[in-house]
Amino acid sequence: MKQEIPAGIIFCLMGLSFLIASPDQLWRITEKWKTKDGGQPSKRYAVLMRILGIVFAGAGAALILCSL
Repeated sequence: MKQEIPAGIIFCLMGLSFLIASPDQLWRITEKWKTKDGGQPSKRYAVLMRILGIVFAGAGAALILCSL
């Protein structure tokens, strides 16, 4: 029962970092090395990062609320 609260906090922090950080910065850190031309991230990538941020923050909040 007690592990849900720290996990929820970690999930919330991850989700908020996806929402606060620029998708361009996240792409440069995680994905740029995989490309040959080093172009820019697509709009689809930016939308996906925002959706993942919302999902992680929501999952973290749900874990915290369900453990209380």
